[in-house]
Amino acid sequence: MKKINLWIYILGLLLASLLAGSKALDHFGEEYTDQALKRALISFAVSRTLNGLISVAQEAEVAMQPAGLGVNLSPGEILDPINDLVERFSMVMLIAASAIGVQKLLLSISAWDAFNYLVIGFWLIYGIVLIVRRNSAKGLHPLWHKTVIFLVLVRFATPAMALANEGLYNLFLAPNYQEATQELEGVSQTIERNTPEEGVVPQQEKSAYQGAKEWFDNAISQLDIEKQVQTYQQAAERASKNVIELITVFIVQTILFPVFFLWLIYRSGRGLMRSSQATSNV
Repeated sequence: MKKINLWIYILGLLLASLLAGSKALDHFGEEYTDQALKRALISFAVSRTLNGLISVAQEAEVAMQPAGLGVNLSPGEILDPINDLVERFSMVMLIAASAIGVQKLLLSISAWDAFNYLVIGFWLIYGIVLIVRRNSAKGLHPLWHKTVIFLVLVRFATPAMALANEGLYNLFLAPNYQEATQELEGVSQTIERNTPEEGVVPQQEKSAYQGAKEWFDNAISQLDIEKQVQTYQQAAERASKNVIELITVFIVQTILFPVFFLWLIYRSGRGLMRSSQATSNV
């Protein structure tokens, strides 16, 4: 290795040691991971609230007596398909929160003091050996170089992934997440407002006036029920669209992007280890 390349290599090891020792990257990674976990838990809570309100709406019945016959209607049954989707959404959010929890655990392990000092110590020893043997005709064993590269990747891969993930969220996913969450909260409020209390009109003898009044009230109730059904249909459409939006956001952020990032780290590590064969002549 040329002398200028050797000192660039040494400088890189010093910078990596300082970065690992300061734990600056770890602090930012932990902060961003906490924010991602908070978003996942908020979405999980919204989904569970919506699921509960839909269940209540499905069970609520509206009692009518057209032509003196008792009829119980349940407009909330129209929400049954969206209820299944929301239940699956709750499961996705639970998996997403668990995946973020695993990232937090990996961050803690990579920043563990004992491991951190061991890694920094190895880097410093390796740098000293490179300087001492810079004029030696026989280079270091390739295992030295591969171990250094491996430790760099293990030490910084998780915090770097957390920072890159947060950057992806802020650039592309934040507007979709915020809008979809607000829409689902609005859907929950709409369903809650339009869910009637269960009630049955008691049977009793009625005068002609009471019968006419009841007929008129039933006609108005029927119009109200049609309006309620229409409201539920619109709520179901809004919920479906925004549930799919949130599922997309969290699948990208907690599954697709981490897998892609780890694959990229793996490919980069293999490339660096191949190139490190030339370093063995130092």
